Amino acid sequence: MRPVGRGSLLGLMRLLALDTSTATASVAVVDDGCVLSEINRRIATGHATHLLGLIEQALTLSGLRLDELDALAIGRGPGSFTGLRAGFATIRGLELATGLPLWGVGSLQAIASGVITPGSRTLACIDGRRDELFAEGFGEHEWLPLLHLPPEEIGERALAAAGHHLVVVYGDLAPHAVTRLTSVGIDRFVVRPRALGSPTGRTVALEVLAGRATLDDGSMEPTYVRPPDAKLPKVAQDLGR
Repeated sequence: MRPVGRGSLLGLMRLLALDTSTATASVAVVDDGCVLSEINRRIATGHATHLLGLIEQALTLSGLRLDELDALAIGRGPGSFTGLRAGFATIRGLELATGLPLWGVGSLQAIASGVITPGSRTLACIDGRRDELFAEGFGEHEWLPLLHLPPEEIGERALAAAGHHLVVVYGDLAPHAVTRLTSVGIDRFVVRPRALGSPTGRTVALEVLAGRATLDDGSMEPTYVRPPDAKLPKVAQDLGR
């Protein structure tokens, strides 16, 4: 995979982007940096059965056809195993059918897109299940690597890495997770509204157009971090061998 630098995608105009790393499946069509359409739908399970319909709706609303696009993009995770798997299967199918280039953006990076404030440290978070969070720090430099830990431990590491800076938290997190995250130093955190906290097709697309994305060379995979919570029955596992 090949990363690109800022400003190198100025000729990339029409883009279909999606993110399925959370319970909100999001699809957007962007033309020359302008969002022509965006659909965000809360889907607890069954991303695979909804995605093609959402993509068709987004294209219809945008007034563009699939063969008028310049590229595709996807949020790579981390996040929901089944959501990411469905998203990648769908975008791979479109990539093969159209021959369009595919760009990948970290889903936590997409949360932080356009909200980084000078003089502070942005902490993007996603529910990691099993009483844990996915979190990563963004700002003028990469100040905190991707973590998958209980909220209190993420809070402690964030404060240690942020130094004297405030930590601004973005993420569609349950109130109890926010309380635990900030309990290690509540005066050092600023928590933004949950409505700003999900990665979307729009933010994935804008990160691509800003040159903060990776071009797929056929080897791009989702950032699963860990196996799915659901396990196949033993009979199904045996049949798959």
